[in-house]
Amino acid sequence: MDLLFGLIFLFLIISGIFSFFEIAFIRIFFKIKSTKYIKLLKILEIFFFLMIFLGKILFIALTFLYFLVLISDFKKKIISREELIVNILFYFTDILLIIFTILLILGNLPSI
Repeated sequence: MDLLFGLIFLFLIISGIFSFFEIAFIRIFFKIKSTKYIKLLKILEIFFFLMIFLGKILFIALTFLYFLVLISDFKKKIISREELIVNILFYFTDILLIIFTILLILGNLPSI
């Protein structure tokens, strides 16, 4: 039991470190002013991974919420059109990477 807790804790710490560097890299490389949407996407990423255990309704609701926040901020002119497009592309790229990761973990794709 302690080993399982330790492995889960280690996984969370490593994913948190990678998320921090990913957000810093995206902020510098794409010159995005606000990282609010990237942080929302990271939360959505965690719930998407947990979707295997919790079901599809949670993922659909959080996806709808993510796009609702993006569109409402675009209409309020908080973000520009370019930032809207970049954040939507980040969403689809992130979800595809998670799907491929889940397929690799479950063994449906050949291992590298």
